[in-house]
Amino acid sequence: MSKLPSALIANVLDLQIQLLECLDESTKTIFDLLEQYGETEATIPELDELESIREKANTYYSRFHTTLRQIYECQPIASHDILELLARYISESEAVVDATVASIQEIKKNWNLP
Repeated sequence: MSKLPSALIANVLDLQIQLLECLDESTKTIFDLLEQYGETEATIPELDELESIREKANTYYSRFHTTLRQIYECQPIASHDILELLARYISESEAVVDATVASIQEIKKNWNLP
């Protein structure tokens, strides 16, 4: 069975938690925006952006789940390609989380949302 260092697994799991938090916050912001302002010509761009954020968070969360499972199913060791893929997902998801947090904060600020 292929094993990854504990620190790497902890990093991936932490990123998954952050992605879930992004998913939660974007969903809450969609709800708040719709409740306070409705779906109007002015809110549609932000609603679309928030939906895109939700999709990205879901995609990266799922990628980690699938990739980790594939790595641990490999015998006797995981291929270099799948380990490179995991490293790429880590790098990309860190950027996605940072951009997501900033985008949500900006939308909330622009619309005076809690």
